[in-house]
Amino acid sequence: MMTTKLKCVAVDDQTHELSVIQKLIRAHPDLILLKTYSSSLKALAGIKKNDNIDIVFMDVEMPELDGINLAKLIRANTRHLVFITAFEQYALKSFSASPDDYLLKPVSKLAFVECISKVISRSAQPLQSNSEIDDDLFIPTEIKGISARVRRADIVMFEPLTGTNYTKIYTEETIHEMHVTLNAIEQYLQQDSRFMRISRSCIINLKHIVTLSAGKVIMGPMKKKMSIGADYAEIFHAYLSDRLLGKLG
Repeated sequence: MMTTKLKCVAVDDQTHELSVIQKLIRAHPDLILLKTYSSSLKALAGIKKNDNIDIVFMDVEMPELDGINLAKLIRANTRHLVFITAFEQYALKSFSASPDDYLLKPVSKLAFVECISKVISRSAQPLQSNSEIDDDLFIPTEIKGISARVRRADIVMFEPLTGTNYTKIYTEETIHEMHVTLNAIEQYLQQDSRFMRISRSCIINLKHIVTLSAGKVIMGPMKKKMSIGADYAEIFHAYLSDRLLGKLG
């Protein structure tokens, strides 16, 4: 038995499955359960680096934001990551999010104990604290199993792909598509003052505004014109108020 228990979080949108993993964690002498989430968006907002989480157990198939993309967004906030899925074909795909292991549903006690043994053997390794990791996103490419590393500073804007749960991510050089909703991205970026939602269909990087014109912003080298929604105009204009050159002096 370890002298210090590993702090765990579990994420699964299925109540029964969440209960199963919760019981397995509580029954293990080397683990302690910090929190459970039945929503990937709530997990995205709640899993923070300063919680010093040791292991996140995460379902793969979840609405709004699937487990693989959620894992990429919170990977720097946990020392270890274990996927739980009913579909074996997700095992290979999941490795783009750098998990320590994966468990197939229904999860047996033996499989769970073996998984924890693997994690404990790696637990002496320090939590990665490279600030560049926190500032990066890993975005799946068209090549299966390959994800592109994109710096937040290089992202110009986010725009949903109409009629889908995909979002287009514009950078200075290219456009990526990711299976994640705009609401999920807004939750993830809520502590980053560089980004602002200016309409129901757009989040922009304020550093990439080129020009302003009659309720619109022109964004990035592609000069993409985006409208400022009525519900977001007050916040946007408050941001601009102290930055208008005509008000200086």
